[in-house]
Amino acid sequence: MEEFTNFLFDEWPLTLAFLFIVILIGRSFLEPLITGVKSIKAQNAVRLMNDDDTLVLDVRLEKEYKEGHILDSVHIPLGALDSRVRELEQYKNNAVVIYCQTGMRSKQAGNTLKKHGFENMFSIDGGIGAWAAANLPINKATKKKNKKSKND
Repeated sequence: MEEFTNFLFDEWPLTLAFLFIVILIGRSFLEPLITGVKSIKAQNAVRLMNDDDTLVLDVRLEKEYKEGHILDSVHIPLGALDSRVRELEQYKNNAVVIYCQTGMRSKQAGNTLKKHGFENMFSIDGGIGAWAAANLPINKATKKKNKKSKND
């Protein structure tokens, strides 16, 4: 035991590296339990989305959304999600596929949804970038707002 303790102190950079790796691995296993959001590959997200009751939620900024988004996704930027979560109440018992640019904000969105009682949430691993890399369709069309003419 004394040799092990000496090794830990004598080789402290290796000890720190080992602890860092253990923490990263542990975090990847525990994160779905903590956040309630499971990571999912883009191809597997398509299978979930084929179910009519699945909500696809885009939590990126407006500018990012306009550059391209998943067809029929609901767009609520992460910063507005807490105040607009009531818009999603009807999906509380359904699968929710959340995505952002890289997958980080979608996990934060999952935390917010979890606080409001959502339980079946998935984050697209790698976000819209992974979606595009898998050659899955991206919709670049946005709905045009009806503008009234001066003669109306």
